[in-house]
Amino acid sequence: MGKKGRLKFQGRKHSKRGIMAMFLALLSFVGLLAASLISAAAKGQAGIVVGYLGLGCLVVAVTGFVLGIVSLREPDILYFQPVFGVTVNALLLLALVSLYLTGMM
Repeated sequence: MGKKGRLKFQGRKHSKRGIMAMFLALLSFVGLLAASLISAAAKGQAGIVVGYLGLGCLVVAVTGFVLGIVSLREPDILYFQPVFGVTVNALLLLALVSLYLTGMM
Protein backbone atom coordinates (compact mmCIF):
# COMPACT_ATOMS: atom_id res chain seq x y z
CA MET A 1 0.00 0.00 0.00
CA GLY A 2 1.45 3.34 -1.01
CA LYS A 3 1.24 6.70 0.65
CA LYS A 4 -2.11 7.46 -0.98
CA GLY A 5 -3.81 4.45 0.62
CA ARG A 6 -2.96 5.38 4.20
CA LEU A 7 -5.24 7.24 6.54
CA LYS A 8 -4.25 10.76 7.46
CA PHE A 9 -4.96 11.96 10.99
CA GLN A 10 -2.56 14.90 11.07
CA GLY A 11 -4.25 18.19 11.67
CA ARG A 12 -7.45 16.66 13.00
CA LYS A 13 -8.57 17.60 16.47
CA HIS A 14 -11.23 16.61 18.95
CA SER A 15 -14.34 18.72 18.59
CA LYS A 16 -15.29 20.44 21.86
CA ARG A 17 -18.95 20.33 20.87
CA GLY A 18 -18.61 16.65 19.98
CA ILE A 19 -17.10 15.86 23.36
CA MET A 20 -19.92 17.81 25.03
CA ALA A 21 -22.51 15.90 22.98
CA MET A 22 -20.98 12.61 24.10
CA PHE A 23 -20.92 13.76 27.73
CA LEU A 24 -24.56 14.88 27.56
CA ALA A 25 -25.53 11.53 26.03
CA LEU A 26 -23.91 9.69 28.92
CA LEU A 27 -25.48 12.07 31.45
CA SER A 28 -28.93 11.61 29.95
CA PHE A 29 -28.49 7.82 29.87
CA VAL A 30 -27.47 7.73 33.54
CA GLY A 31 -30.43 9.94 34.44
CA LEU A 32 -32.86 7.72 32.55
CA LEU A 33 -31.36 4.63 34.18
CA ALA A 34 -31.68 6.23 37.63
CA ALA A 35 -35.29 7.24 36.97
CA SER A 36 -36.11 3.74 35.77
CA LEU A 37 -34.53 2.12 38.82
CA ILE A 38 -36.28 4.50 41.22
CA SER A 39 -39.61 3.89 39.50
CA ALA A 40 -39.11 0.13 39.54
CA ALA A 41 -38.19 0.16 43.23
CA ALA A 42 -41.36 2.15 43.97
CA LYS A 43 -43.41 -0.27 41.83
CA GLY A 44 -44.50 2.49 39.46
CA GLN A 45 -45.55 4.92 42.20
CA ALA A 46 -42.38 7.04 42.34
CA GLY A 47 -44.09 10.41 42.03
CA ILE A 48 -43.53 13.64 40.21
CA VAL A 49 -39.80 13.90 40.97
CA VAL A 50 -39.06 10.97 38.67
CA GLY A 51 -41.19 12.63 35.99
CA TYR A 52 -39.16 15.81 36.30
CA LEU A 53 -35.97 13.76 36.12
CA GLY A 54 -37.25 12.20 32.88
CA LEU A 55 -38.10 15.61 31.41
CA GLY A 56 -34.65 16.87 32.41
CA CYS A 57 -33.10 13.90 30.60
CA LEU A 58 -35.19 14.77 27.54
CA VAL A 59 -33.90 18.36 27.53
CA VAL A 60 -30.31 17.14 27.98
CA ALA A 61 -30.73 14.64 25.12
CA VAL A 62 -32.12 17.31 22.77
CA THR A 63 -29.25 19.65 23.65
CA GLY A 64 -26.69 16.88 23.11
CA PHE A 65 -28.28 15.90 19.79
CA VAL A 66 -28.15 19.48 18.50
CA LEU A 67 -24.55 19.93 19.68
CA GLY A 68 -23.57 16.68 17.98
CA ILE A 69 -25.16 17.70 14.68
CA VAL A 70 -23.47 21.11 14.82
CA SER A 71 -20.09 19.53 15.60
CA LEU A 72 -20.36 17.17 12.63
CA ARG A 73 -20.22 20.20 10.35
CA GLU A 74 -16.84 21.34 11.73
CA PRO A 75 -13.87 20.78 9.41
CA ASP A 76 -10.91 18.51 10.23
CA ILE A 77 -12.20 16.80 13.37
CA LEU A 78 -12.13 13.27 14.70
CA TYR A 79 -15.65 11.92 14.32
CA PHE A 80 -15.99 9.37 17.14
CA GLN A 81 -17.36 11.71 19.80
CA PRO A 82 -19.87 13.58 17.59
CA VAL A 83 -21.19 10.38 16.00
CA PHE A 84 -21.45 8.68 19.41
CA GLY A 85 -23.25 11.72 20.83
CA VAL A 86 -25.72 12.00 17.95
CA THR A 87 -26.47 8.26 17.93
CA VAL A 88 -26.96 7.80 21.66
CA ASN A 89 -28.90 11.06 22.03
CA ALA A 90 -31.19 10.07 19.14
CA LEU A 91 -31.87 6.69 20.73
CA LEU A 92 -32.55 8.34 24.09
CA LEU A 93 -34.88 10.84 22.43
CA LEU A 94 -36.85 7.99 20.87
CA ALA A 95 -37.06 6.16 24.19
CA LEU A 96 -38.05 9.24 26.20
CA VAL A 97 -40.64 10.47 23.69
CA SER A 98 -42.16 6.98 23.49
CA LEU A 99 -42.33 6.83 27.31
CA TYR A 100 -43.96 10.25 27.39
CA LEU A 101 -46.51 9.33 24.73
CA THR A 102 -47.24 6.01 26.47
CA GLY A 103 -47.88 7.89 29.71
CA MET A 104 -50.36 10.19 27.99
CA MET A 105 -52.54 7.30 26.84
